[in-house]
Amino acid sequence: MLTVILLAALGLGPDAPRAVVWLPPSGVLVPGAVGPAGLAEARKLAEQQRYEEAVVEYQRYLGTKDRPAKERAQALYELGFIHLVLGDDATAEERVQEALSLEPKLSPPAGAAQKQVELLARVKKQLSSRARLEVVERQGDDAPNLVRVALVDPDKRVRRVLLRHSLAQTGPFSGTLMRCEADVCVGAIPPPGDSSFTAFHFAEALDEAGNTVATAGTAEAPAQLAVVAQRAWYKSPWVWGLAGAAIIGAAVVVYAASPKPP
Repeated sequence: MLTVILLAALGLGPDAPRAVVWLPPSGVLVPGAVGPAGLAEARKLAEQQRYEEAVVEYQRYLGTKDRPAKERAQALYELGFIHLVLGDDATAEERVQEALSLEPKLSPPAGAAQKQVELLARVKKQLSSRARLEVVERQGDDAPNLVRVALVDPDKRVRRVLLRHSLAQTGPFSGTLMRCEADVCVGAIPPPGDSSFTAFHFAEALDEAGNTVATAGTAEAPAQLAVVAQRAWYKSPWVWGLAGAAIIGAAVVVYAASPKPP
């Protein structure tokens, strides 16, 4: 029933491929699979052409953050296709983008309609041309406050990359320009003094107009970096304490070895 409804909504003929195939949690492509209770209810509403109600049920199901990643990706793809049927192309693409962020290898189900296949292909193409930032592992000789990110910029839109940092998890975040060579950018979080500190940070790539085109982390979910201060030896109180003890000890030895007055 849902196949006929979606085919009609998309203006496809009766001989066109299946418009939608629901995906069970196992990932096996089985038409009519129900999945978890909340997801089954959303699919049932879609089968009944109650699309707006189905959207609400999908959103309720997706509101539970501990769902398995592949299961969430499948639900987002289904929700995106319903938005496409409803004529909301922008939201459809956003949902598919979210699905791909959870499951990059997401593919159309067997027998999917051409427009469903095209939706996924279009979003994948958009994502492949976007600038991307990703925090990379530190190298052995890196300073303790240094951050490295990898930059992928197919369209060469990025003009600068900023390291946003704060001593508080909730900000406010300051910006330090990162130095980029080839596809790696490095930046250092300025220490507040000689003492150890914990900082929160994320990276942000900007285009020529100052628009954000990519991030590695966000202000809402920054990465955390603990920096242990390493003072120069001559600044360490332990060094001066030991030096003082050595001087006093030497003085005692000299005094003891000195000839006593007659």
